[in-house]
Amino acid sequence: MKTLKFLFLEDSSTDLELIQRELKRAGVEYIPVHVQDREEYLRAIEDEKPDFIFSDYSLPNFDGLSALTIAKEQCPTTPFIFVSGTYGEDAAIQTLTRGATDYVLKDRLVKLVPALRRAIREIEEHKALRRAEQEKFEIEEQLRQSQKVEAMGFLAGAMAHEINNPIMAIIDYAQLISKGEMDIDKAQKIASKIKQEGERISVMVKDLLRFARQEKAAFEPVSVFALISKTRSIAEQRLKMSRIQLELDIHTNLPSVMCKEGQILQVLLNLINNGIDALNQRYPEYDENKRMIISAKPEEIGGKSWVRIAVEDLGSGIPQEIGKSIFNTFFTTKGADKGTGLGLSVSLGIVKEHGGFLSFESSTNEYTRFFLDLPAV
Repeated sequence: MKTLKFLFLEDSSTDLELIQRELKRAGVEYIPVHVQDREEYLRAIEDEKPDFIFSDYSLPNFDGLSALTIAKEQCPTTPFIFVSGTYGEDAAIQTLTRGATDYVLKDRLVKLVPALRRAIREIEEHKALRRAEQEKFEIEEQLRQSQKVEAMGFLAGAMAHEINNPIMAIIDYAQLISKGEMDIDKAQKIASKIKQEGERISVMVKDLLRFARQEKAAFEPVSVFALISKTRSIAEQRLKMSRIQLELDIHTNLPSVMCKEGQILQVLLNLINNGIDALNQRYPEYDENKRMIISAKPEEIGGKSWVRIAVEDLGSGIPQEIGKSIFNTFFTTKGADKGTGLGLSVSLGIVKEHGGFLSFESSTNEYTRFFLDLPAV
């Protein structure tokens, strides 16, 4: 463990000696940095990077409250302990309110080391908390990526089947042109069709790649209509293969939402994939009731503007006893080869990070309706 560096803001050499003697008596090892005025104090904070600051409350050409304000601006995590002879109850309350770690009276220096150890303990607790938060964040990121890969497996399979159709058309058109038996007008028409089929493939692949990209972007205003359009484009092939009708009911003039676009796409695609599974479970073949509805409308919650996106399927529904657990990590009703159970747990975490809500209502063998509520810009 490194030796701590203590910055002492003290104008009395006698008081400084008494303070340092108390620390030495307790066996505290440290590197001392002594300053007496504002200029020296500012320079020491910048150059020495102290681990602790001990400050008198009253100095001839400087004051402790100003020193505390500077410390909170320049090194906000550095503990700041007042050691003063003139320190009333009002001053104590004021300094603690402004962010001081503790205060000790000079005629009661026996309390200095306990205050120091208490501050050190709090630092270790904060470090442990930050490590735990970082580990939690990393685990959540891994879960999100795992769920994204899982969703991509479904989508890529459907897309591969769909891409095959335009590719075969391009091959057939190319073979016709290669024979050299057609006039220029017909060749141009066929070339135009090849271009259309190529662009169709390009759109599908770009949408899938955009979804698959590891997202590092910041929050930004995003059109809800654009979100739903991209979601439909990515999921379209799987919906077609399952012979599911997708209906949209989007309110006009919807406000934008502040979000990480890729993450909200991930949530919507997860809800759609779950809806497809529920519809295929209830209707293995084509059925006129094999439908999914995505709607979006403005809401007002707590006097603030929100946007509610609903994803509804007329599938098998969620039994009441299962509904209590669907947001739990790794909970799944599917077989071991059908998914990890990460989807709704990860989706809930994403929505909470966006300051929103994810809820649902369902009736067995009738419908399931998920509500994604996001704050409007």
